Amino acid sequence: MKKIECFMLGYCFKVIIMFYGLCCASHILAQEKNDELLVHYYPGAVMQLIAPVTVPEKRALRDRYFEQNADTARQFGYQQNGVLMVDKTLLGKFKPNVFVISQWSSLKAQKAFQSLAQFTEVKSLRRQAWEALRLYDHELEAPLTLSFKKDKTYTLAFAWNNPEKANEYFRYTDIFPALLDKVKGRIIYTINNAVLSAHDPNAAAPKQIMIVEWDSMDDVEKLLELPEMINLAQKLHDTNVSFELHAASLR
Repeated sequence: MKKIECFMLGYCFKVIIMFYGLCCASHILAQEKNDELLVHYYPGAVMQLIAPVTVPEKRALRDRYFEQNADTARQFGYQQNGVLMVDKTLLGKFKPNVFVISQWSSLKAQKAFQSLAQFTEVKSLRRQAWEALRLYDHELEAPLTLSFKKDKTYTLAFAWNNPEKANEYFRYTDIFPALLDKVKGRIIYTINNAVLSAHDPNAAAPKQIMIVEWDSMDDVEKLLELPEMINLAQKLHDTNVSFELHAASLR
């Protein structure tokens, strides 16, 4: 009997050790996954990129904004997925601190939130809490997964093109992937005709937003120095009303 009891105790001890080992392994896998942000979108979801310009003095106002609205927004299908820290604005006068990657479960859910009586106050508080704030919305027709890694650099390019030269703009951007191949850049997603919400109700939405992944910031600099890119940049300048380029990394 004692032998059986000893055997059972030994067996239980081994099971506990194995369980502990599995828990540790799962924790390590979770840490490894924390080096990468995977964002999944279902058909009908609204991808939202939020670009704020913040100042420390208005922190209390931003805290109040989130306290009043975050829970309600989540109830209506809003989800924040991650944050890209802006390391440098390479082109353009608008200089956001971050790009918040988020989504709404559907356009219907987003509009339901915006139809709430409190939404008027939401917009008013936004203007107080942020020096500038842009929200770019893009409704998805097909499932999509985006991956952002901590050891990579990302650029977000925004183009407001001249309506009279729209075809020329897209003809020039069609050759852009070949230039990226030379410097190990990879387009991970392109948004056309995003819907813009901003402090200025008359602000125009960009025609295109392009997100590119790079091994390092050095590769971005190499692209900008390519003779072909210098030539392309001039052509894009001729077709665009304005252009912005931001370098960012996963927080």
